Amino acid sequence: MLFFKKKIFKSEEQKAAEALPKTKKVQYVTVDLKELKQKLDENKEELLKLEPVNYYASKDTFLQCTFYYNQDYSTVYFNVEYFSGDVATLTTPYYKADYELMKKALRYFGQQI
Repeated sequence: MLFFKKKIFKSEEQKAAEALPKTKKVQYVTVDLKELKQKLDENKEELLKLEPVNYYASKDTFLQCTFYYNQDYSTVYFNVEYFSGDVATLTTPYYKADYELMKKALRYFGQQI
């Protein structure tokens, strides 16, 4: 019996993001991911309107934003995933961002870059 591996097609943005050497992950309070995707398609600054997850709160469900970047921050990508029980179930496409957006987003978590 032959088993065939299902091909997973990756967008150009995803390939470029995954090729970058560094990542940072931050978690946000859950919102409707489809709505968030529509807002991010129009304006990536919508990411800054999300509320960070309280460190002491229950994290059964949350949104996780992963930033992919290189050493000098000249290339930055991000995507947002919905986690339920520590398993990513839904995800947004990968978005090209800039250093300023990443810096502002991380500032909410007390991280200075």
